Amino acid sequence: MTLGILSFVCYLGVLAYAVTRQLELAPVVGIIGGVGALFLLFMLLRRAEEILAWVVLTIGGAYVLTVVVHHRHGVDEAAPLVAAGLLLCAELAVWSCSERREIRVERTLLRQRAVAVALLAFSGLCISAVVLALAAVPAGSGFGWTLIGAAAAVGTAALVLRVAR
Repeated sequence: MTLGILSFVCYLGVLAYAVTRQLELAPVVGIIGGVGALFLLFMLLRRAEEILAWVVLTIGGAYVLTVVVHHRHGVDEAAPLVAAGLLLCAELAVWSCSERREIRVERTLLRQRAVAVALLAFSGLCISAVVLALAAVPAGSGFGWTLIGAAAAVGTAALVLRVAR
């Protein structure tokens, strides 16, 4: 159940950021996020993993709504943190559901899964921060940025392949 609580904390962190980002939309974003929170609670209590898509859709929709309305200020610098929070929320929620099954799992496997989830979230955070930084650079800034962008793309592909194994 601890993983479910951590998942819910990640969800609430993303929701709190979305609500405070655009105060005029706070009631709408709060309602959308509240519905998603109810979906997440239902998922965690009933072990209904098929509800996860609705959880991510509601909080993602609430966040996107604030980004679209707030677009006049450029790129959202916190987008990598929001993405990492959503990834952790989803991974921990599914893990929480699978932990309640009657199958015993070795401690080494649990440690490996925890390391994999942490590495995935941290790598995603780092790579999305690099992509965000490159997106914020004015066009025509030189060959160096193009090279860094290509390296980030290759690193992303390598990371996805590594985690997939």
